[in-house]
Amino acid sequence: MYGTKYDHRGNTMNEFLNLQKRLVPEIIEITEKRYSILRAIEFNQPVGRRALAGILGQSERWVRSELDILKSQNLIYVQALGMMVTDEGNEVINKLRVYISELKGLKDLEKAVREMLGIREFIAVPGDTENELQVVVEMAKAAFEYIKGIIEDNDIIAVSGGYSALSVAENARRIDAQNITIVPARGGIKTDMERQANIVAEKLAKNIGGNYYLLHLPDNINEDMLKRMADDPDIAKVLNYIAETDVLIYGLSSFESISRKRNFTEEQVEELKTLNVRAEAVGCYFDSNGNIVYKSGSIGIKPEHLDSIKTVMSVGGGARKAEAIVLTSKGRKNRVVVTDEAAAREIYKILKGGN
Repeated sequence: MYGTKYDHRGNTMNEFLNLQKRLVPEIIEITEKRYSILRAIEFNQPVGRRALAGILGQSERWVRSELDILKSQNLIYVQALGMMVTDEGNEVINKLRVYISELKGLKDLEKAVREMLGIREFIAVPGDTENELQVVVEMAKAAFEYIKGIIEDNDIIAVSGGYSALSVAENARRIDAQNITIVPARGGIKTDMERQANIVAEKLAKNIGGNYYLLHLPDNINEDMLKRMADDPDIAKVLNYIAETDVLIYGLSSFESISRKRNFTEEQVEELKTLNVRAEAVGCYFDSNGNIVYKSGSIGIKPEHLDSIKTVMSVGGGARKAEAIVLTSKGRKNRVVVTDEAAAREIYKILKGGN
């Protein structure tokens, strides 16, 4: 469906899965449902049955029967505060991630999209972040696993603000690489303090056992003020680290959410429309051809640095992010995209359509 079969374990697994789907077609639906239940409990634990039914959008009766099965397999347990996933349950969740991806053909889709985008790596986790909040955690874990595999001693990691980048930081764990430095990719935004790049940088550093430096600057300040601030020794030190970034982790925005998130004036929004802006990443605004046509007034990562950084990773999902992912990554060899199934399938449609 998506081109040449890709399976590092050989064709045996693919053949077995294809046989399963033909002989027991309902196995996909059943497996996905129980996987969703386990993920929902993992994400919300401890959680009560009624609350879980609301999260899943199912009746309590249906949820009760499914929980009985999971409990009989020692995958969950019940305590006074609610249900929790057992160690065995966590192990099953981790193994099912790969299995579900195989069942849904995501490995083939990943390979096809990676080749069409012309990027280093494309990773899609099962599900849709717009309908399942726990999928954000799945993306974050996948992003961290990739970062953990490439990070080297003395590397510098720059991070953007936003929910996706924050989730990566929250799900990070201590790594073996030594003397890692974490910095914010740019100055903070006035709103959503808990998701500012400074907060993300500090949390990531503490979780992986690295060092961190913060950049206490507002977003969207005028050029004269930027130049004066850049002369401050403490700020200059952080800027030097940012200029030497080895790995950049960022979230991205579609045009529809840019004006709301950045508190732009009507005049600024009209200017962006005139420039045909369709996506934003770390303060860089991309038009429908993937060119950077506007940069917000903030100290930090510069547009000309994006293609020279060793690894540039975007983290974000949902079909509404598909266009932004394409425009910010297509043809850029240092890009790694971590997204969800919904965005991956929409990206495939866009690319097949020639957009």
